[in-house]
Amino acid sequence: MSKSKATQIVQEEMKSGNNCCQAVLVAASKIWDISLDPDILAAAGLFGGGIGSGCTCGALTGMVMAAGIMNRYHPHPAGSKLPQQLHDQFKMAFGATCCRVIRKKRPLIQSIGNGACIDLTSKTAEILLAEWEGFH
Repeated sequence: MSKSKATQIVQEEMKSGNNCCQAVLVAASKIWDISLDPDILAAAGLFGGGIGSGCTCGALTGMVMAAGIMNRYHPHPAGSKLPQQLHDQFKMAFGATCCRVIRKKRPLIQSIGNGACIDLTSKTAEILLAEWEGFH
């Protein structure tokens, strides 16, 4: 499946009520055909909105969680450096890792609804997939 499929899954998941962390996890699990325990998805429910405090973006958290699950089945060559790589790619793409900071940087029109979050989460899933291309 392609990156556009990840975007479609993220959009569907977020429109159906899942948060950014959950949406990245579901997209990764469907694309990579790996099981996602309902307890993991429930735990991810508390990571939306920057872990409820506006800090670490839930999409970033979901990306690292999904990478950890995938790494269990198909070890990534980056090994223990993978979380830092993902963090750095996320920060480069969005200018920050803190949900509150990312939201403040948005133009006013993007503050309406959650369309900007859906877009960010879709791009985060694409970053994750790109990191694993050629390794899975």
